Amino acid sequence: MKTKHLQIKGAVIISVLLFFSPLLRKDSWIVAQQVPFSSQYYSDPLVLNPAYTGNNQRTSAYLTHRSQWTSIKGAPQTSFLTIDGPVEDKNIGLGMKFYTYSTDIISQTGAALTYSYRIKISEDQKVVFGLAMGILDNKIDYAKAIMRDKDDPYLLQQQQSKAVFNTDFGLLYSIKKLEIGFSVPQILANKMNYSSINGDPRLFDLARHYQGSIKYVVDVVKDKGITLFPLVYVRSVSGAPLQYDFNTVLDWKKIGWIGFTYHSSYALAVSGGVRFKNLCLGYAYDIGISNIKTYTGSSTEFLLGYVFTKKNTVTADTSKGELWAEQIQSSTAFIQPVDYDDEYWNSLNKNVDKQKIFNNVVDAVISGKVQAYDILTNVPMSVEKVKSSLVRLGDTPKLITKNDISKVRMNEKWIFDKQKFSLAKKVTRIDLLIKVIDEAGEETGNDKPLFYVKMKN
Repeated sequence: MKTKHLQIKGAVIISVLLFFSPLLRKDSWIVAQQVPFSSQYYSDPLVLNPAYTGNNQRTSAYLTHRSQWTSIKGAPQTSFLTIDGPVEDKNIGLGMKFYTYSTDIISQTGAALTYSYRIKISEDQKVVFGLAMGILDNKIDYAKAIMRDKDDPYLLQQQQSKAVFNTDFGLLYSIKKLEIGFSVPQILANKMNYSSINGDPRLFDLARHYQGSIKYVVDVVKDKGITLFPLVYVRSVSGAPLQYDFNTVLDWKKIGWIGFTYHSSYALAVSGGVRFKNLCLGYAYDIGISNIKTYTGSSTEFLLGYVFTKKNTVTADTSKGELWAEQIQSSTAFIQPVDYDDEYWNSLNKNVDKQKIFNNVVDAVISGKVQAYDILTNVPMSVEKVKSSLVRLGDTPKLITKNDISKVRMNEKWIFDKQKFSLAKKVTRIDLLIKVIDEAGEETGNDKPLFYVKMKN
């Protein structure tokens, strides 16, 4: 009986402190973390930061369910569903996020569309901006309250539900294997006005949170895809103590992962998961370390994920062969070296129709059939920008013709078929480079990038 009494007492204390406090005064009062809690956010970071939308360059879906403080009736229950992926060749990601969160008399249901935009600074650096916009419905059901005094007039109130527009902002910076993230959930800090039995308004604030993360990936066995990454996550909200996590995760790309997390002043979490083809299954168990761990019991979390793979872009039969090389650059020069005579030069290029290559690529870009990209920055180029790049500036601007092209550079994939002992090649990209002309109108022998296109499958 004593143990049961302590558990009930612990439940009442936790419930009052964490969930009833916003309704205790006429003015709003926030003292607790409102954003749902998780131990496996490293597998699905979209739940915390919209800048991760489409960040892994594959479309994926994750379903997570967390049961917190299993020894307490009415303890927090959280479920997440996220779906996101990149928009090919557009530097953006699109996704959706749904979640439900319930604890005692309060429950929330949220749905949001997520968006990210990537800016590539260099080959190793990028900045990503993220935004999530949607609806959050907050419900208070007094009938679920566990009270000793069942005649309390507050129990006679009807269930109340309020929906507001909610927005989360996110930012992500990465350089090589270092990631630094920052997000502001509930950035609008909306207020929800509930009525009380005596007619006085009660405000429930959606508090603006501030969250930051630092992650660094270390290759343990590179050729097997085994990595180790520490991850630090910090959460801050007005009226509550600063919360922080220390994570260490060992990940084997083809097999699964195992992780350890320290949640400040709350718990130690042990997590792990397995991968099978496109599926992954994860589990986390929290071991309480706080003063109320005797009353709360354990916390568990399940994760189910699926990664949608792209169609095979290699036309050769890879089931019979193996990929020998990717992105071999081969260049066909259109400038005749000074020590090559006309006969020898023409013999080398007798099968190259530079006019056809140039015209086909340019016509396809101008007509909108294919997308052109800047060779130096990989940023998509508009048709108008391509048209302007096809004009040589000077005293008398003139259109670039096939005679101005210096090189056609191709990226290729090579597949070796062991059974037939043959090598198949597929061109994946074509770069156009033009001759550099000096102030005197003479060719310098150097090349200037024009643009490139990707070959369709």
